[in-house]
Amino acid sequence: MNFKHINIVKISLLLSIGLLFSACAQNTPTEFNDPLEQINRKTHAFNKTLDTWMLRPAGKAYGIVVNDFADEIINDFTDNLSEPSNATNHLLQGKIIKSLKSTARFLVNSTIGLGGIIDPASRLGLIADESNFGETLHNWGVGEGAYIELPFYAASTVRDTTGIMVDFMMDPINSILPSKYRPYTQGAKLIELAGDRNEYGDMIDSVLYQNEDSYASQRLYYLQNRRFELNNNTISDDDLGNPYDDE
Repeated sequence: MNFKHINIVKISLLLSIGLLFSACAQNTPTEFNDPLEQINRKTHAFNKTLDTWMLRPAGKAYGIVVNDFADEIINDFTDNLSEPSNATNHLLQGKIIKSLKSTARFLVNSTIGLGGIIDPASRLGLIADESNFGETLHNWGVGEGAYIELPFYAASTVRDTTGIMVDFMMDPINSILPSKYRPYTQGAKLIELAGDRNEYGDMIDSVLYQNEDSYASQRLYYLQNRRFELNNNTISDDDLGNPYDDE
């Protein structure tokens, strides 16, 4: 059995598990489907400690050390690495034009853009349009399933967790990039993580450190934001809910 065959088997198993749990755990916009809350809260406490001692200081250091020009280069490079995955997911969703645009962005930025450190594709009218396998599952009619707090990753759902794992395994970059270059791409993504913590620092601090129940606040923020993204940037009054509804 070769590596590609193993990946296909793993993806099939992940999809089966994700579909099973999502099908058994549908929810309405006003509900928080959180049967794992006790475990999730322990994971949240771990993630909050990690943020306090590592991510938050790293984000502040990034804001001091990295200027706007360098920040743009880092973001352009890591965004370009995501384009093959974007193209694949757009294709799986039946969005052929978007898939072709993501493919064209990757080709243009990887060549004229010097490996993605600059973004000439946007200047040519090829605007970035991110996607992921969680969105693909949503497009296929799969429910979000239970809310999950992942170690090191924070808020998610069964559907999005399945999507994260599938995206990682089917990402063409992981297959075509020589192993000797992978530490550089992973390093760039870690640096981008510190950059994101700096960019969204006020919002993250508000959720984690300025609320009586940071777990409930994060759950509310994530689910509202994710549902908003997946429903063409629209949200109804019913989606607002209350972070303490299930307590």
